[in-house]
This record gives sequence, C-alpha cells and structure tokens, in this order.
Amino acid sequence: MSGSGVRTLRTGLVGLAAFAAVTAAASAAWAHHSFAMFDKDHPVELQGTVKSWEFTNPHSWLVLMVMKNGRPTEINIEGASVLTLIRQGFGLNTFVPGEKINLVISPLKNGSPGGAFVKATKADGTVLTESPTPN
Repeated sequence: MSGSGVRTLRTGLVGLAAFAAVTAAASAAWAHHSFAMFDKDHPVELQGTVKSWEFTNPHSWLVLMVMKNGRPTEINIEGASVLTLIRQGFGLNTFVPGEKINLVISPLKNGSPGGAFVKATKADGTVLTESPTPN
C-alpha cells in the first residue's frame, strides 16, 4: 500500500473512532432523562409490599405491589442515584422484598402506573426521603 493509501486508511479509522465516540456519548445523554415526566404538584400516597429494590445508577428503582381495583398492580418507582441516596441514609438493604411500606410518589403525568420517589414510611416508623429536611 502506498503512503497516501495508509494515510487515507488512518484518517478513515480516526474518523470512524470519533463517530463511534460521539454516538456513544449521545446515546448515554439520551438515556439519562430529566424528572419532568413526573407530576410533583400532585403527590400520591400508596400502601403496598416491596417486590424489589434496585440500588443502582444512574437511578434507583423500587418496585411496589399495590392493590388497585381489587387486583395486585406493580408500580415502578424511580429514585435518585446511589450517591445521593447514600447521603440520605439509604443502602442495599433499605427495602426488602415482602416488606410492607407506605410511600409517597410524584406520579407519571401520563397516568401510567409509576412515579418518582418522594418519601417512604416503614412498618417500624422509619421515614426515608431523598432530600434533606430543612432545619
């Protein structure tokens, strides 16, 4: 291969690598959404049983089983990042499957079952929130 052919190949590979990097960054940014889909002005109180607790980044997930119209319904509740939650006292075992809790969420604006975590009250009276309470 001639010198100009090698340069062309090298330039093409550099361009392809740059395109791949930009595409990966764009998809990561798209995957991380805002909380604008939740109605923070109309909180909803739920009572239910913990199905699962995913203490993960970029957002945690609490899956709660509640009775709705006489049928068990799965509600997916999105929470903050692990670091934010650790600062507020949350951990890997904060919620345990089978545990009964009272929960306040900001519901999804589109009416689908789900929402954003606001506050949980455990059976022993422990109250957990994602944001610090003002003094």
